[in-house]
Amino acid sequence: MNGIEWTNDEKFDAFLRDGLLIANQSSETIADVFDYSQKYKRWEQKLLGNPLRFAKRKRRPAYRRALDVAAAVLIILTVIFGSLIAISPDVRAAVLSWFREVFATHDAIRFTQQQDGRELGYWRPSYLPEGYVETNEIDLFTQIIVDFENDTGERITLIYKLLQEGMGFNIDNEDMEIIETMIGTHVAYLYCARIDTKQSTVILMNEDVGIAFEVSSFDPYETLVRIAESIVLIE
Repeated sequence: MNGIEWTNDEKFDAFLRDGLLIANQSSETIADVFDYSQKYKRWEQKLLGNPLRFAKRKRRPAYRRALDVAAAVLIILTVIFGSLIAISPDVRAAVLSWFREVFATHDAIRFTQQQDGRELGYWRPSYLPEGYVETNEIDLFTQIIVDFENDTGERITLIYKLLQEGMGFNIDNEDMEIIETMIGTHVAYLYCARIDTKQSTVILMNEDVGIAFEVSSFDPYETLVRIAESIVLIE
């Protein structure tokens, strides 16, 4: 631009010096037009007396600029990662207590936490469809299976397990519509049967208490969701 090539700092400094010297020569003429304060005049004298020293003092150190860039990148990555956890059950699962694998005939949900010696507790749904009562319980220490039946023999099964390494669920995924969602504040997987000969299943991952719940039945999946979200610990 105008015959000047900005190739290095020395040329820039020389150009800056020449410009400020010209400004210094014309400062008296400008002062005749404008009435500046004494504070401004002192600052101007310091600037024109040693402009390069003033510019270097005001210039931000390179390491400070690098730190600012790094902080901005970290904030952006944190926001993106937080958003992914909020909207994606699979991303959330990856940083929590389980992971899900999809196979041709079934899905495998595997737990990764260490919970040695922890008790499961006594969990039951506070909602069941009319006519259902508890008929059976099997306590296997690391998991508990509870059956509920009505007068016609229809059954709802509740299984709950510790989110403990080596444990998990295997769920039939054939002829299923699979929905990843949230029930309350917890990740849930809905396996909605497309044919009458298969049960629907809801998997609820309660990482707050370190327990996963499975509810399965021939009832509509909406009923299973309502049952799952009603599960409470009974003291």
